[in-house]
Amino acid sequence: MHTKKQIGNLGEKLAIKYLINKNYLILAKNYHIKGGEVDIIVQDKDTQEIVFVEVKTRTSNDFGWPEESINKKKRLRLAKTANKYLKDNKYPFDQNYRFDSIAIELDYQTRLAKISHFKYI
Repeated sequence: MHTKKQIGNLGEKLAIKYLINKNYLILAKNYHIKGGEVDIIVQDKDTQEIVFVEVKTRTSNDFGWPEESINKKKRLRLAKTANKYLKDNKYPFDQNYRFDSIAIELDYQTRLAKISHFKYI
């Protein structure tokens, strides 16, 4: 049996591989501030947007789909964290950015993962 943390770490590793394969540049992982955290921060090489990615990993849908767990409160924390990251890293005021979610469904029996990427959440 895997712990929630192990499942989350595996999901983030899979999400990073997915993003690299989709032409994203990894800027930061597990960026924390007081009151907020972003799983992965990337740059979309095609649009030059900074993308703040929330990764949700599940091994079953007993508690809902992974993408359903990003509620209004979580979005507000993501926005606060994103603003701090942009400010601390001296991005220009007009820097384009967005929030994405990557939902990963793991099947340990088949050793397969279904990855769904939701842009502009």
